[in-house]
Amino acid sequence: MKTHLFLILFFVISISANGQNRQKLRKVKFKGNRAMTNSRLEQELSLKAVTRLGEKLSDKEADRFTMPLYEENLGIIRYVYQKEGFLDVQFAEPKIKVTRNNNVKVTFYIIEGKPIELKKISYTIDSVKYEEFLSRKIRRKLRLQSQLKPGQRFRDEWFYSDQAFINEEFNNMGYAYAKVEHQLKVDTLNNEAELNWIINKNKLCHFGPIMIEGNERVPTKRVVRQLRFEAGDTWSKYEIDESQKQIYNLGMFRVASIRTLLSEEKPDTLPSLIVLKEAPRWTSRFGAGYGREDDFRVFADIQYLGFLTKTGRVNLYGKHSGLEPYNFQLKFTQPAVIFPFNSVMVNPFMMRQHEPAYSVDRYGVNLTFLQHFSERFNTSVNFYLEDVNSDSTLVDNAKTWLDETDSDMDHYSKSGISIGFIFSNGEPRLDPVTGYSLAVNVKRNGTIIQESIPFYRSLVEYKKYLGIKPGLTMALRGKIGYATMINNDGLVPVEERFYAGGSYSVRGWGRSQLGPKDDQGQPTGGNSLLEGSIENRYLIAPKIVFAVFCDAGNVWRDSFDYRFNDLHYAAGVSLRFKTPIGPVGVDLARPIFDSETTWQLHFNIGNPF
Repeated sequence: MKTHLFLILFFVISISANGQNRQKLRKVKFKGNRAMTNSRLEQELSLKAVTRLGEKLSDKEADRFTMPLYEENLGIIRYVYQKEGFLDVQFAEPKIKVTRNNNVKVTFYIIEGKPIELKKISYTIDSVKYEEFLSRKIRRKLRLQSQLKPGQRFRDEWFYSDQAFINEEFNNMGYAYAKVEHQLKVDTLNNEAELNWIINKNKLCHFGPIMIEGNERVPTKRVVRQLRFEAGDTWSKYEIDESQKQIYNLGMFRVASIRTLLSEEKPDTLPSLIVLKEAPRWTSRFGAGYGREDDFRVFADIQYLGFLTKTGRVNLYGKHSGLEPYNFQLKFTQPAVIFPFNSVMVNPFMMRQHEPAYSVDRYGVNLTFLQHFSERFNTSVNFYLEDVNSDSTLVDNAKTWLDETDSDMDHYSKSGISIGFIFSNGEPRLDPVTGYSLAVNVKRNGTIIQESIPFYRSLVEYKKYLGIKPGLTMALRGKIGYATMINNDGLVPVEERFYAGGSYSVRGWGRSQLGPKDDQGQPTGGNSLLEGSIENRYLIAPKIVFAVFCDAGNVWRDSFDYRFNDLHYAAGVSLRFKTPIGPVGVDLARPIFDSETTWQLHFNIGNPF
């Protein structure tokens, strides 16, 4: 009898254990968390919830729920809150719901409590108050750029960031051996803290001998010109980092490393070693693909380093596609002409453009000055000369200004200046989830040769990326264009006009199909452009993004003729795959609030914006 009872009890325990093992965590919720979002807390957990659909679409599997695992994650949440300054965080009894299919839903109940507030920040430098050592400018910089501030919550992340920032500031002042420690007094009764940074600056250092190795084709003096320091200058980590960037800007090296040679004796004169590895003299790139708009495309780009000058480079580029039957460009670039981050580019070219609205042959030359102010901000000034041969479509659309010139009806020249800049802090660069970019370009034609057609053209585009939560990004885009003839109110040359519709425009229409059209239904373009887009991007699997979007825009014939009640709208969905070169995918869209209802399919490399 006892044996039978033991077997029954063992069987019940086994069934219970097996049922427990089959319980999968499907959903995690949080209540009472005001200081931190649900997505932040969920990201920190080792306990991962995955829906059934998520398991089928990805290689992720929901965790098996156990009480020990729950207790472990309570500890994780407590640690996360303590790092955020909430030392007294508490937890109420959780709500654990188990469905008939052994799916588990867990709700964490959090009592955050009052955070530790930073009451005072002080600095002690070699046992001396920092007001007696640091200039007012440096004190202001420390005050404004430090993350921790009196009256705000104490956070571990800000603390370590400030410690590194202060140490780097003293490095930049010449104190290579500076060490930053701290004294933190915490009053748990009043939830207040006082922080004193204790800085041992040690001795002031200077740059010593500079040694360069690894350069064979590039003369040493060209490398030295890119340095922001010389022997005898006050040592600075900032000057070392900037010098390294300027060496890379030459485009001649794969590796450019600048190291300060420190020793245990801590001398005040520090030698520098610059280790270089030159890039191959010849490089080439080839590619092929297919798109709905440009059909089959193929390109080749061959580069040669050390052309004409020791640091000049030349590129020969060729491309064929449905939109550009041929495009040949020879580009010579000379870096560091005036400033370390300045480049001059000479670019003769010849191409044929075959757009839905026109076909033209263009050949000419560009002289471009590029200035790289930072990784985020770049400017360009371009002087150009160009001849254009057009087909009959261009003649019909362009009589307004051609009749007033002595040029042949199918041939004309352009010359002028184009100025542009772009600021972008989107991260990551190929597929941003945060930040924004602003691009502006202004062109004035008719400034170099008298026969050129005088006109102005400008284009401004703004993009914004909002990371709503991990795996969800909202992207916004706005674009406005303006063009005008100087001597009359006619249309600018057909290849300079604005067109809307297509993969990187309003996706519910074919390429250039929005805006004015002629009697045969062919787009003629216009002098005014307005576009806008909003897109939500969902990461539904590690490498798969699903997006829903809405685009709006139109083109109008006359300058400054923006009519918000005449915008066309489109909506659609997209499926994209993340690759090392950016997203690749397909967009499906159709017009809305419009008599046109045809669906459009677009293949894209990279995000539309």
